[in-house]
Amino acid sequence: MASTVLISKKTIQRITASTWNGKSVEGFLIGELDVNSTEAYSVSGVWRSKLIDNNELKEDTESCLSHFSGGKHVVGFVFRPSERSIKSLVDNDQASIDREFEEVFGDYNIWLEQLGLTQAIVLGLCQMPQTDQELQPIFFLMTEDSVIKADFILAEDLKPTVKLRLKADVPLCISTESNTDDQIKAALDQELIKLQNYSQSGGFVFGFDENKVILQRAGTLDSTADVWLTCGDIGKYFNALAGLGGSKKKVGWLQQIIIPVSMLQVITVEPQTTVQYAPIIRHHMGSFKTTNMLLPIDVLVEVRDNLPIAELFNVLSKAVGRQISALFECLSVYTQKNELHSPEVFHFKPSCLDHSVTIVYPKGATDNELENERQIMHGHLCLPLSQPLLRRGCAGHFLRQTAPGNYLLNTHLGLAVPQVKPAKISLVDGYYSYHHYMQDRFDDDKWGCAYRSLQTLCSWFKYQGYTDKHIPSHKEIQQALVDIGDKEKKFVGSRQWIGSFEVSYVLDHLLGVTSKFITVNAGSELSSIGQELANHFETQGTPVMIGGGVLAHTILGVAYNELTGDISFLILDPHYTGSEDIKIIQEKGWCGWKDMNFWNQTAHYNLCLPQRPILI
Repeated sequence: MASTVLISKKTIQRITASTWNGKSVEGFLIGELDVNSTEAYSVSGVWRSKLIDNNELKEDTESCLSHFSGGKHVVGFVFRPSERSIKSLVDNDQASIDREFEEVFGDYNIWLEQLGLTQAIVLGLCQMPQTDQELQPIFFLMTEDSVIKADFILAEDLKPTVKLRLKADVPLCISTESNTDDQIKAALDQELIKLQNYSQSGGFVFGFDENKVILQRAGTLDSTADVWLTCGDIGKYFNALAGLGGSKKKVGWLQQIIIPVSMLQVITVEPQTTVQYAPIIRHHMGSFKTTNMLLPIDVLVEVRDNLPIAELFNVLSKAVGRQISALFECLSVYTQKNELHSPEVFHFKPSCLDHSVTIVYPKGATDNELENERQIMHGHLCLPLSQPLLRRGCAGHFLRQTAPGNYLLNTHLGLAVPQVKPAKISLVDGYYSYHHYMQDRFDDDKWGCAYRSLQTLCSWFKYQGYTDKHIPSHKEIQQALVDIGDKEKKFVGSRQWIGSFEVSYVLDHLLGVTSKFITVNAGSELSSIGQELANHFETQGTPVMIGGGVLAHTILGVAYNELTGDISFLILDPHYTGSEDIKIIQEKGWCGWKDMNFWNQTAHYNLCLPQRPILI
């Protein structure tokens, strides 16, 4: 078996940058479980939660995994060793390792059995006494009767997987007689048990390719799918449907097809474990309140391409079962004043994580009302408490190529690296939409470039969850400048340009976003601000508006060599007048890397650098 742990670089960064106060088992390691593989064990995520009672591990793991893609597993634990043992663990003193693990874990087999594992990865977070050094990770492999120290490899990208998305609506009917919160919650518990039993008995089956292929517990129900032996075969089939064949051509910037899956109910199924009885009819007279709703199942699944098709059914069933439990938990927790609040499923992919996050929020609750829940989730996932990474406005962008209104998202993804070598590349963090001349059936050719750049900046704050306000139109931008006294009333509806300072005024007035400025006297001097721009993208991550002469552009990143001063700018050009065609936009340079020759060498330039507000 493998004795090396492969962990994503982002995951180890989140772990070591977080505060771990306990001195015991502090959380789970999440990854892919392939018991037949001779490759390194793979860790792609972490879930921080103090584990006090190992007899409740199953409940803890189910709750944890409901927030991860189906196909993910708990593969190990995180713990803080005692200070007296840290040096011995670092020095690989086996006797001290055994003593520390027996003190923390006791009977190893209890922990392994609860997770269904024969071997678990254990990450020890060590900090030498009386130092302020960052936590030092040490990995171990724990079996039923032994613990050994393991090597680990940091990976920029983990092994690619086959990705699926299952969407379905499950009807739910809740009837109560007294119509109290307690009665409603009791009825919910009964319905949850029914659905869980139904799912476990094979009552749900899964459809592919518009239900031409049905996957059930016994296998597939279609002769055309006989060639589907593994999940990799499904991926190849859908690539062929999309016209990709076996090529490595990218599907937009998503780079990989997300395979759609439907879910059907077998209406004649009966649980095999249920004892058969003659039917009984009970007639109860009374006044009942009935609530009908649809449970919105929306499950993401990631599996290895070598996973047999027969095992995919179990992966999908478990993922659906976990989400059903999460939906009912939301219904129960947010039942107030005898009213059920419909649950909604949201998927997130913060740039600091290598995995998606799924959360169920109650429909109608405000972001302020959900702040405490988000704080708890940030803690579990080791996310910073200064950024709104799990607000509903952040959800789902990684699953699509366009934003509402058919604006292209993140047009820079998939571009070749710039010519500046060696160089540190610093990029915009998160999602934005591309706004340019002639969009929205509005002719702003020759005068609206700064407006369009401002719209791109506003889109970034919207898609990162800092605001739920819509992206302003030209007229609304002009009205904002009139409202603050910067322009006269006749400015509204005009074709007058705006510059970097006006952009900052509008951001402040409409979104409450402040900005910093960089000024250069000539375009030939822009290379002198390379380090300052790099620092901006590393710390703030917002797109930058630059105006000079009569032109405005958006800077999405820089490639900068500190030693030579060589620099390239990643430019999003608002002067494009064509259709939303990513191929043309990238190949013709409307979004691309530009060297110093791109700029007017004698023009004066002002750069508006929006700053992130601090909130969660």
